[in-house]
Amino acid sequence: MQLIRCRWFALALCGLLGAHAHAQNQNEPRQAQTRQLLDWLGFTQLLEQSPLALDASIEAEAGFRNATAAQQAAWRRELQPRLRPQQLQQDLLNYVLERYRPENFQHVEALLQGALAKRVRYFDLAMTQPGAPRTLVALRASEQGEPAPVRRALLQEIDAAASTSQMVAVLHTGVTERVRRTAGAAPSDEAALLAEVAERQRFLAPLTTDYALYAYRFLRDDELVAYRDLLRDPELQWLLDVSREGLAAVLRGDLRPPDSPR
Repeated sequence: MQLIRCRWFALALCGLLGAHAHAQNQNEPRQAQTRQLLDWLGFTQLLEQSPLALDASIEAEAGFRNATAAQQAAWRRELQPRLRPQQLQQDLLNYVLERYRPENFQHVEALLQGALAKRVRYFDLAMTQPGAPRTLVALRASEQGEPAPVRRALLQEIDAAASTSQMVAVLHTGVTERVRRTAGAAPSDEAALLAEVAERQRFLAPLTTDYALYAYRFLRDDELVAYRDLLRDPELQWLLDVSREGLAAVLRGDLRPPDSPR
């Protein structure tokens, strides 16, 4: 009798493990798709900058508090393991996956696989290659005359639609909040954090436009209009909103369960 029971337990366990493996296999395409979309939308590359954001935030907080080198080293020891790019990227991936919508994700994937989106990504990639200007001073020195107001306005609209400067503002605000809390400050409320993001974005938006004026200098105005309209797609904007909410949550270490269906 004991042997029979053991066999039934073994069979049941094999069934559970098989179901788990099947679920994992089914989830792999979703993970790959979500990871690709986060990369195309700029979140993966943004989180690669978290160590630099941490250094800048520690330096600023140390100046505000007259912190010693030992205190700064203690903050860094506590926060570095929690703000590693790879871990933040995985946390964000998990956050977005929990809100997965097959039709939405497939629609956005199709948009971002289009020829124009690929062309824009080509110019973004070119800015990471050796020989590309590394500072705004170098960018402006490379410009030929003052850009037309229409072109600057188009790039401002693209920044707003792509959430580029807003995402950078969320990154720096989230890391700064972690440093403040580690240094002993009380957590900021949601309204204060949103105001801080908005203030940073106001500062960053003109710099983002200057960067785009150089990076997209070979794109025609009609291509910029088409790209702006592509970014304004409601389904793409929904995914951007979810991903940006996830970005703020993982940076704060404040991972919440998915909201009720919208």
